[in-house]
Amino acid sequence: MRHFDTMSYSITNGLKGVHLATDTPVDIELTPIEMELALFKSVTGEEKWDEMCGLVLERTGIEIIGQIQIDYMVVNGVKHVFH
Repeated sequence: MRHFDTMSYSITNGLKGVHLATDTPVDIELTPIEMELALFKSVTGEEKWDEMCGLVLERTGIEIIGQIQIDYMVVNGVKHVFH
């Protein structure tokens, strides 16, 4: 079995954070559709964020809401502080 250090691998578009229960670093590479939803800014933005989280859960098995503290959003390889 091969193990990867998630802190040393760079993502182009996605989320970087920490799993709340285990304090483990988490990197989530987002698909183009997930990234579009994550960046959606509008009065209904929360609904788009929830939709993105649902797609990530379905694709990866990673539950974001209530489980992961997101510290950074990576957009085109550039890390931005989240919130």
